[in-house]
Amino acid sequence: MKMHALLLWLLAASSPAVGVETSPALAELEDQGRSHLYNLEYKDARSVFSRLDELAPTSPIGPYYQAATIWMEELAKRGGMNGSTFRTGRYWSENRHEPPAPELDREFKDLVADAVKRAEATLAREPGNKEALYFRGAAEGVLSAYYAMIERSYYSSYKAGKRAKKYHEQLLEADPEYADACLLLGIYEYTVATLPRTLRVVAFLIGISGSREKGLELVRKAVESGDRTRWAARLSLAVMEQREKKYQRSLAVLRELEAAFPKNPLFPFERGSVHLLRKDWSTARRTFDEVRRNQAAGKPNFDAVEPSLVLLKIAESHLFAKNFRRANDILRKALEVPDIPNHIKAVIFLRRGMVSDATGHRDRARADYRRTLTLNVDKPTNKLAKRYLTKRYR
Repeated sequence: MKMHALLLWLLAASSPAVGVETSPALAELEDQGRSHLYNLEYKDARSVFSRLDELAPTSPIGPYYQAATIWMEELAKRGGMNGSTFRTGRYWSENRHEPPAPELDREFKDLVADAVKRAEATLAREPGNKEALYFRGAAEGVLSAYYAMIERSYYSSYKAGKRAKKYHEQLLEADPEYADACLLLGIYEYTVATLPRTLRVVAFLIGISGSREKGLELVRKAVESGDRTRWAARLSLAVMEQREKKYQRSLAVLRELEAAFPKNPLFPFERGSVHLLRKDWSTARRTFDEVRRNQAAGKPNFDAVEPSLVLLKIAESHLFAKNFRRANDILRKALEVPDIPNHIKAVIFLRRGMVSDATGHRDRARADYRRTLTLNVDKPTNKLAKRYLTKRYR
């Protein structure tokens, strides 16, 4: 299902216009809208895409981008817009599941249906239209991602994702140099190849296979030669490089993204997370401190990262560096943040329990592990809490 999550980046902000006569004005609007989207300026993005739709009323470009923006904003509200969503399975294992508001659900699906209808109209007139094939797959892709991450309807997500793959395979077969079509297929190949072994066996039995190497090759082709997918491909590659433990490569790509989209706090936050993976605790701490300072200064869009989560990450950088007193102080501050989401609060209690264990306060530690289990937010967090209830964290 992580493949469908990544469609947020590879489709929502990178699809080409279909059936739209190329003009400097339209190209400028499209680029402007994507820039707003990558900078998390959702209202501005919707405004630009509405104008684009007015100028190109028979093209899927307007309704598609508007649907993608709705989905992106909803995903951000649910805490699914950070790298760990794509790198780990925690988002999918969370026990919380809030169905989308009916009006939002209806608007999103109506827009996707409109984009599909317009793309199919282009294909009816011109069956070999490359951009129409691309956009038709993109529409299915964003629908697949919505099913997976908002509705948690995984079978529906699989079916839409399979249709998306079909259209992009047709496109790449017709034109092997159409690099933008490589991205979705590359992520598909890589994701299937890196599923847990039991799931790979099931996938093989139903005729689904993947290749780690081929997936990376396709995504790198989109990075090197893609046009509208160039930034989405970079983000996808950054996540893949983390999973391959190529952390310096991932950091280099994240710095490119930060330079291009300075209003998006998710990129520096992700950079800090990569430094945690590298066990470079001091650099991670400085990076998260940078995000926190920007939040305190009221820098636009930096409130997209939950403040308690930033403090939690700073505390983790101290905890794993064995600066237990400082970690405890930061965790206390994190718990003072108003309206902390339970999926973050549970991890704060878990980490505070670990600090208590490491400093010889076993009863306090057990109390916090029990608080974590009471919140019951996801399987990985519960598993750690149960482990440390039985055997002290050291």
